[in-house]
Amino acid sequence: MQLTLALDYIDKALHLARERGVPVAVAVVDAAGHLVAFKKDDGTQLGSIELALLKARTSALFLRPTEAMETALHAGKTMIATLPNMLPAGGGVPIVLNGAVIGALGLSGGEGETDARLAEAAVR
Repeated sequence: MQLTLALDYIDKALHLARERGVPVAVAVVDAAGHLVAFKKDDGTQLGSIELALLKARTSALFLRPTEAMETALHAGKTMIATLPNMLPAGGGVPIVLNGAVIGALGLSGGEGETDARLAEAAVR
């Protein structure tokens, strides 16, 4: 994952969140879950910093949106909550290029549903 590409995704996510009036933190990680870039809006709750990074890491390492993990947890698959580097909450989305996951974007600051929709829109 190149820095310029990561920053493009982050800037798109911040733009979309600002349109909705939601201050957010946004992280992009590489395929191994390591931080490539991070930005947050003024006024974003400080807890969202770590949540954005963990959502991105979860999505990259498990190759799926974090919302899917949240859905599975609610369906009774409680083992998901015990996995390392796991945050089963909407807002993490893999970044796919030529059929391969090259990283992921994690976004936090709104409600879970809002985070999930903003992250998905930023990666599309």
